[in-house]
Amino acid sequence: MARVLNHYNKNGGKYNPADFHNPVYEKKPAAKPELEKSGLLDAASIYYTFQAMEEVMRPGEEMLWQQFSSSQRVAWKTGTSFGFRDGWAIGVTPKYVVGVWVGNTDGEGRPGLTGINTAAPALFEIFRLLPVSRDWFEMPMGEMVKINVCKQSGYRAGQYCQDADEQYVPKSGLKAPVCPYHQLVHLSADAKWQVNGNCEPPDNILNKSWFVLPPSMEYYYKARNYQYHVLPPFRPDCIQADNGNTMEVIYPKNGAKIYVPLEADGTRGRMICNAAHRQPGMKIFWHLDDQYVGETKDFHQVALNPPPGKHILTLVDGNGNTISIAFEVLKK
Repeated sequence: MARVLNHYNKNGGKYNPADFHNPVYEKKPAAKPELEKSGLLDAASIYYTFQAMEEVMRPGEEMLWQQFSSSQRVAWKTGTSFGFRDGWAIGVTPKYVVGVWVGNTDGEGRPGLTGINTAAPALFEIFRLLPVSRDWFEMPMGEMVKINVCKQSGYRAGQYCQDADEQYVPKSGLKAPVCPYHQLVHLSADAKWQVNGNCEPPDNILNKSWFVLPPSMEYYYKARNYQYHVLPPFRPDCIQADNGNTMEVIYPKNGAKIYVPLEADGTRGRMICNAAHRQPGMKIFWHLDDQYVGETKDFHQVALNPPPGKHILTLVDGNGNTISIAFEVLKK
C-alpha cells in the first residue's frame, strides 16, 4: 500500500501492478513496469486509510507524540489472536515498514499478551532507532474530488446542511449518500412546537433546518454534545400529524437471539431492556407477549425474565405510538 502511494504521482497518476509483491531479499534491477489506469486498491483510499491509522492513540511514552517536532508520523495497527496466543503490530512511513510479532513458538497463550501492550512498544522503539523524518505521503490528487461534507454527520452535505466543509475525498465519495439527518421542519412562530398546515396558517409557520437523529442515536449523542437540540414535539392540536420515529428500542434489537446466564445461586438472570424516546418526560408502557409488565419515564429501562423461546416486546408511549420487536431467548 505504501509503494502504491509513493509511486502513484511519480507514475503520472497510474498504477504499477508490481507494487504488490512478496518480500524481496536480494537487490535486483527492476523490469520496466507496464502502468495501468486502475489498481488493486486506489491511491486515495490508501491515503485516507493511513491518515486514520496515524491518528490512533499511541502507547506509553508515545502518547503525546504530536507535541514533539522530532516525532515521526507513523500509520500503525495492532492485532491480538484469540486466547492471547500472540500479538502483532505493523507501522508504515513513506520510507519504512516495521512489523513486530510477540508470542510463544508453541502457540501457548499468556494473559495480557496483546498487540497494544507487547508488540506496539517494541514497534515504536524500533522507529526511534531509525532515521527520523517528518515527511508524509503525498496526497494523490488525481484520485481526489472536492465535495461539501456535513460537519455534524460526515455525510455529503444536502440542501438542509447549513454547516458544511469543502473537503477532498476519493472519487467514490461522489456516490456517497446525502446527509439523511438534516431535514426541513415546520415550527410554530415561537419554535416550541412542530405544526403543519392543518392546524396553523401557512404564514405563521416557521420553516427551519434541523439536525434530527434517530432516537437511539440521539440518546447517546446528546449526552456528549451540548449543542444538540431535540426536535420539538407536535402541538397537541396537530397530533394527527405524522410524529415520525419518536421512540426506538435500543436493546434487544429486532430478531436478536439472547442468552441469559445463570446467577451464582443457580437461578436464571434478567435481561435489561432499554429504549429511547425523543420527548422528555414521556411515559412508555412495556408489554411482553401482550402482557403488561410496567411503565418507565425519563430513563426507559426494564428488567425482564422471559423463559427460553420466542417473544414479542411491545412499547406504547403516552401519545399512543406503538413499536414492537421480536427476539428469542436461547436455552443454553
